[in-house]
Amino acid sequence: MNGLPYPSGTSYEYPLIIKKLFSATLNCHPSGTVTYRDRITYTYGAFRERVVRLAGALAALGVKKGDVVGIVDYNSHRFLEGFFAVPMMGAVFATFNWRLGSDEFAHTISHASPKVLLVHEDFLGRIRKIRKSLAGVDHLVLIRDSEHQARLPRSVAGEYESMLGKAPEGFDFADFDENTPATLYYTAGTTGLPKGVSFTHRQIVLQTLSLGIALSSYSSEMRFSSQDVFMPLIPMWSEHAWGMPYLATMLGAKQVYSGKYDTECLLKLFGTHKITFSVCVPTALHMILEHPLSMGLDFSSCKLIVTGARLPEKLARAALLRGIRVTSAFGLAEACPLVAMSHLKGDLDESVTEEKIRILGSAGLPAPLVEVGVVDTVGNFKKNDGLSQGQVVIRAPWLAREYHRDPRKTKDLWKHGWLYTGDIGFINKDGYLCITERVRSVIKSGGEWISHLKIENLVRKHKGVKDAAVVGVPNEVWGERPVVLVQIGEEYAGVLDSAKLAEFMQTFVETGDLPKYALPDRYVIVDAIPKTGVQKIDMRVIKQKYGSMMESGD
Repeated sequence: MNGLPYPSGTSYEYPLIIKKLFSATLNCHPSGTVTYRDRITYTYGAFRERVVRLAGALAALGVKKGDVVGIVDYNSHRFLEGFFAVPMMGAVFATFNWRLGSDEFAHTISHASPKVLLVHEDFLGRIRKIRKSLAGVDHLVLIRDSEHQARLPRSVAGEYESMLGKAPEGFDFADFDENTPATLYYTAGTTGLPKGVSFTHRQIVLQTLSLGIALSSYSSEMRFSSQDVFMPLIPMWSEHAWGMPYLATMLGAKQVYSGKYDTECLLKLFGTHKITFSVCVPTALHMILEHPLSMGLDFSSCKLIVTGARLPEKLARAALLRGIRVTSAFGLAEACPLVAMSHLKGDLDESVTEEKIRILGSAGLPAPLVEVGVVDTVGNFKKNDGLSQGQVVIRAPWLAREYHRDPRKTKDLWKHGWLYTGDIGFINKDGYLCITERVRSVIKSGGEWISHLKIENLVRKHKGVKDAAVVGVPNEVWGERPVVLVQIGEEYAGVLDSAKLAEFMQTFVETGDLPKYALPDRYVIVDAIPKTGVQKIDMRVIKQKYGSMMESGD
């Protein structure tokens, strides 16, 4: 047994650390498997050996308790190994969003200061370009997928598989304080530089247990068990892939990782491995349903958590009609990320009904151990009547206590013992949380509040609009006024213009669907709406790229 011996008569102070999640798997499901693309499949027993060797290899590079080890990789078995090996050493596992622009990408790595950085060969060029700004990184470890084994660049300390092969077969994963930091990742940074959030072993263990309970609650068909086959469709650098790799490993479920994102490859893996459980953003679900290869697949055993943005009714209905059992989930980077899930109660799972679609469009019911409320601007709680809107505030034992090395921004995170999410919403009489918009997505014009989302949804009703984003532009008279960026569909290119869009929106004023003061001042036609790596509208990039155009009216 690891850890210090306990004298007779002394109880064991059981720490809630990630090692305990890992041990449960090996005791119950050593023959379960982990698969990476069509390249490798190994058992949980072999998984244990690789985790041990990875810890040994990192220790040989000087990694000690409290050090940071980072990774820049696609969804892979290596990522999964890092989720366990690094925190179990007492070090911190930092994950980086390679979809960020160069400045933001460099900022996140420099800010985290990893001692060792594991880098997939596809991203080595990007790392070389910013290497001078990464003074805290002592070693680069190369991750290779290519079969051609060229000589290692002098800038790297070694190659991942080779280092594992040379590492010792044993490593003592000792017990330690459950409040030890375990992971670090960065927010999408839609309105500024990405902010880092760190989570302890205790927080991750508790969130994993709550997620497991949430997925076995009520009589819904969304239950996740050791018999499921899990493959994430969201990046593993994003919020621990919604915590599912920890839960899947604890239960010993089969896991499949797709590597570089490719819809055709994903669908082939769906068919080959009979995937039964996944997590994705609405955009990914849409791409899957629209892809020709999906038409021949049987999705009747597939359960899907849709997160990152509201699940549109049309998309929910399309998924249900194809046999996919879907549920919405609401979370945020600061919440590790679990907050709520739109469980379907009673017999609502039996058929596609309007009530079912309505519930799936909500943020859902708070997960076990999560407290949710809605407050006004001075912190008074609103009634759960389905009408009273306010800012959503939460409590849970796994919430980020601060922004990593950023005390100024931490001030706005917690108030009066509640974490302020930055989301506007309400809670209905059945307890379902409904998110209407972000605090920053509300325009205050002449003392009236104008909803970004309402305008965006109305603009998108035009058949020629492919996508839209509403921005509040400063105005000397009104304070702010709405301006809409519009992406036109190919079949309407050269046909639909700003004037016709203005006429179209005027019809909603006449029907009473939109107050006159909320009519946008301008419509700016753009090639594409800037999005973050998790497909959220990127306001920061929009203001950088189109700011002068929106304000001048050009």
